[in-house]
Amino acid sequence: MWLSLLERQGTRVGWDELVTGHDFGLLTREEIQDWLLAHGPLGPLGLAALEAGDRFEAALWEASREATGKVPRPGGRRWAAAQDRWRLALLKDAMDAPLGAEALALAVEAIYEKVGCPEDMLGLWKRGCPWERKVPVADRSAIERFMQDRNGVGIPS
Repeated sequence: MWLSLLERQGTRVGWDELVTGHDFGLLTREEIQDWLLAHGPLGPLGLAALEAGDRFEAALWEASREATGKVPRPGGRRWAAAQDRWRLALLKDAMDAPLGAEALALAVEAIYEKVGCPEDMLGLWKRGCPWERKVPVADRSAIERFMQDRNGVGIPS
């Protein structure tokens, strides 16, 4: 499901998206294994990732290194670029949905928490304060600017 979201938003899915998507809890082992089978050919380590049970994450990183020569690491350039692609696809999907300001704010907050996004997203919504009877509110124009500013995020080579 999540991989098709990336593709619908114009992102070419690659190893960086698989590794980060798994780390963010968006992609299951089975989804990644299905993608690997559909997009082979795989080297020996990629084939091992298909069989990996409790070692799946380590096998995924090894297969990524085998296929691309490197692995995206948290805090690294490739990781940050893949993280941007995930959050832009998720934000665009939320913006395209028929959500009111409160529901959109909850969606943006969920994206922020799920994808572990940097502080640059904090101005996209205002959190609710139940004790003050304030509901969360999204700032659609800020979200649109945010997405436009990052629209050139590409796949690193």
